[in-house]
Amino acid sequence: MTHHIKRILVYTHNSIGVGHAFRTSAVITGIKKWRPDIDFLVISGTSVPQVFFREDIEVIKLPSVKLDIDRADNQLTSRYLCGFELERIFDFRQRLILASFDFLQPDALIIEHNMTGQMSELIPLLMKKWMRKGGPVDFALAHICRGIMKWVPLLEIPYQNPRHRSESINIGSLYDFMYVLEERNVIDINKEFLGNDPELEKKINYLGKITNKTFDELPDRTEALDRFGLPDKPLIVVSLGRSGRVKELSVRILDFINRHNLKSVYQVVVVLDTYLDSKAGEALRADPSATGVRFLSFTMDLIDLFNHADLVISRAGYNTVNEILLTGVKAVVIPESHGSGEQEQRAMSVQACNVMVLNEDDALEKDFGATIVNFLENGSRATPKLLDKYSIGRRIIEDLENWRLGSR
Repeated sequence: MTHHIKRILVYTHNSIGVGHAFRTSAVITGIKKWRPDIDFLVISGTSVPQVFFREDIEVIKLPSVKLDIDRADNQLTSRYLCGFELERIFDFRQRLILASFDFLQPDALIIEHNMTGQMSELIPLLMKKWMRKGGPVDFALAHICRGIMKWVPLLEIPYQNPRHRSESINIGSLYDFMYVLEERNVIDINKEFLGNDPELEKKINYLGKITNKTFDELPDRTEALDRFGLPDKPLIVVSLGRSGRVKELSVRILDFINRHNLKSVYQVVVVLDTYLDSKAGEALRADPSATGVRFLSFTMDLIDLFNHADLVISRAGYNTVNEILLTGVKAVVIPESHGSGEQEQRAMSVQACNVMVLNEDDALEKDFGATIVNFLENGSRATPKLLDKYSIGRRIIEDLENWRLGSR
């Protein structure tokens, strides 16, 4: 096939955690295996741009904003530029986005998660697509999502036509492809979020779950433990994210580990999320229950530890659950109990012998120590699940190439 796709612009907003960056990196590297000649430019507010830099992917770093999911109103605020009004920050972000598009002149624009961008900052780009659609300077427009999310209605963008009639543009009509990184039996996004639109249904493709590494790319035990400076002992990994009652839940888990004398056999590792409040992290390190525990700051390759752990205790984020399924490790999954219900829904969709799901309130209020210890000692690992970012990348680039060929 003649290569017509030379430049791809990718947008991922990243206002809560690091999952969007890892997921987007997996998609891009999945494509790059087949087309290393493509120039990718990522636009993102992520606080961990090194996720992309280590894959030789260029990033335009937008000023970061954060969504406080622990507050009832989910307030959006600046992450670092605290002396600036949010409106000014988004004005600047929007100018950076448009300048990036004008510089790259992409053959394809991939938008991850939010169809119109954070605070609808992508609407000017979507209007470019509307103006160019079907013409000589048209570009492919693709949406990628994890599947389970909050309800996201398609917006109608108002505009004035040449006869001065007030009309509107349906966002969904502008997209050429809509990719879901999940199985359809887990979530039907058209039915759940998009109004069962028959025209959208033609554009939706369920590509299955994705991870940033394939199973064959995981290092052996010696290499993984050496890189993290860990002894060659049985391993328990605790990774509970950055929101909700992380400190209280972590102490509760460490208490039962101490009561059952597990540290005499297992090396216990607690991973502190990059966005965890620093005071909460310091308090956890100083807690008496943490004696003998190894603390790790943010790591891009936590899956390497998962693969060689005897037990993982974690949240039910998209990437984390997929890494548990990919490695087959025994895992106790405690979904974050915040308003969207996304993690609870994902956890309930997992039917695997190696996964035990606990409610956060129950984990804090009831004594599950004996149950978890029994699961650790008598439960079984599962056969690793085949998750292949390269087959997903190949499908996407073939679609984009065929679109470009047809548009010409």
